Amino acid sequence: MHRRWFTSLIPCLTLGLSSCRDNSAPTIQVVAGNSNEQQISFAPKVSFAEYAELPSGGDELRVSLANYDLNCDGYSPVPEGGVIVVLTFLLPVGQRPSIGTYPWSGLPTGAKLSDANFELKTQLVMPVVRIGKKSTALLPGGNVDIQRINLERQGEVVGVMRLEQSGGDGQPSTRLFGSFTARVCRTSVPSGNLGP
Repeated sequence: MHRRWFTSLIPCLTLGLSSCRDNSAPTIQVVAGNSNEQQISFAPKVSFAEYAELPSGGDELRVSLANYDLNCDGYSPVPEGGVIVVLTFLLPVGQRPSIGTYPWSGLPTGAKLSDANFELKTQLVMPVVRIGKKSTALLPGGNVDIQRINLERQGEVVGVMRLEQSGGDGQPSTRLFGSFTARVCRTSVPSGNLGP
């Protein structure tokens, strides 16, 4: 299955439109390592979602949550003090994003980030956190629940993150908790509500 979006980890395409900002957004808790700089709580200034039906038949939904202003039309480096969380929801061929639980149990056995053509047997979410110049793919553990989804342009994806791993074997513990509401800024769906 073609995974062009997946292999780039964080392209940092985000939406800078006022309709995607929410000053009352819930706080997100991030632990991406042992240092104080990698343990952050923030309320997103920008929350957006992108959805693509790939030619290979697989679907990808990406939700980005950032604490700084960004532009949806191009790449922007994460500034000093900037934080962005990217949730990439990956689905097997023939499935579309829907309400439900998406676990992060790690990549399928034998699959690598550089492999753009592996097949999924079950849906999953891959969480990545970027704090300034440092990018961290969180250790497997936990899940993200999608509670409401409408993939029309300017629709919404609403969910809750409960991702946590205690570490071990030289790996630091990681944690990503919080709820989100992300506006759809790019979509392959011209119209239609995919969730109640």
